[in-house]
Amino acid sequence: MKVFIPLLITTMIFSCTQKSNNALSEEQKKQIQNEIQPVIAQLYEAAAHVDTTKLYEIFSFADNFTYIEITGTFYDQVVYKQMVGQFWGQITSEMIAKGTEKYTYLSANDVLWSYSGAITVTFKNGQQAKYDPFGMSLLFKKTNDHWKIVFVQESTQEPVQADTTKH
Repeated sequence: MKVFIPLLITTMIFSCTQKSNNALSEEQKKQIQNEIQPVIAQLYEAAAHVDTTKLYEIFSFADNFTYIEITGTFYDQVVYKQMVGQFWGQITSEMIAKGTEKYTYLSANDVLWSYSGAITVTFKNGQQAKYDPFGMSLLFKKTNDHWKIVFVQESTQEPVQADTTKH
């Protein structure tokens, strides 16, 4: 028993600090990135044309979908769809500008994509609002050989309004 306890402790320490053999090769990362890019392109296209059908195709609402709004409010699938319907009902486009992208490979089937850039919203009355900086993080999950978004978090600040008063 005296030998067993130190052996058990040593085994636990080494098993907790051992590096994972699940690290992805650069080739695997490139392949995943190539598979995810069309989903991101579809997101940009859906936003540009305020097309909820195209938007909802890229989400997996079966995997505990979560959206965190810029105020920090959590939305599930139902509330997210209501919010999108209300907001997109007021606009003609959301143009996501080219920005900085980062891929974080959590596993071969889970990837966090982060974006930092700007977005310009055009309202039906012709007014525009530019949100700069604008950021979003999307968690992609590969299920049945398809990449779907299961988590979205957006960050921005309210656009600066032009001073229309005359001095």
